Amino acid sequence: MRTIAKIVILSALLACAFGEPQYSAYWARNDYPNDLITVMGDMRGAEQIAEKLRQSESPEALFELGRLYYSRGLYRQALAFFQRTDFGEDVRLLLMSFCYIILDQKDSAKVYLSQINQNRLRAWSSAGLARMEQNIPSAVADYPYLANFFAEVKPNADSTFTGGFTIQFGAFSDSSRAFIMMNKLKDIGLEPYIQKTVVNEQVLYRVRAERFRTKQEAEEAASALGDQFIYMIVPVE
Repeated sequence: MRTIAKIVILSALLACAFGEPQYSAYWARNDYPNDLITVMGDMRGAEQIAEKLRQSESPEALFELGRLYYSRGLYRQALAFFQRTDFGEDVRLLLMSFCYIILDQKDSAKVYLSQINQNRLRAWSSAGLARMEQNIPSAVADYPYLANFFAEVKPNADSTFTGGFTIQFGAFSDSSRAFIMMNKLKDIGLEPYIQKTVVNEQVLYRVRAERFRTKQEAEEAASALGDQFIYMIVPVE
């Protein structure tokens, strides 16, 4: 069984979309391209969008620039934009805390994690705080499904366990894009893996993580990802 050795702030990373990212209403309202693959897979397309966003100093544009740089793994630049706006509320605070965690500035991360109040994000802020404070059992007591994401609290791990369900974060025809996604997930503490498969004579590289005995367990864990994540619950093959 693949386990997650570090904190799973699965989302974690609302901007680090698993699979293909979703646009916010801002991007749609301002006629940005509808090809989401271009944004994440083509640096030139991303830079064109960034340049268009830079032309606006609105709080929402600054937030979207932060999301764009975050999705590219440019965490210091992302922070610079997030710090210039209060748009995004708790989502912005969560993303800022992830930036600080990745940059190994844990004291700053704690400040922002402790300010998060939205119910759908509280589990992940609690997970982040618990991991940094070495108090994982406390977070699991408050949010039992987090036990699926902490290797050290998983009871009776069975190395012979086969089958079950997993969370899939994307399927790519280009292996390099799959590895980029996998590395982004590793940056936030996950232990993802790539599964090569052939569908209708086309080779696909699936990015997956974690294994659950039942579909319900997988759905309960995935439900904490937030409504901006694209993922699928699929049988382990």
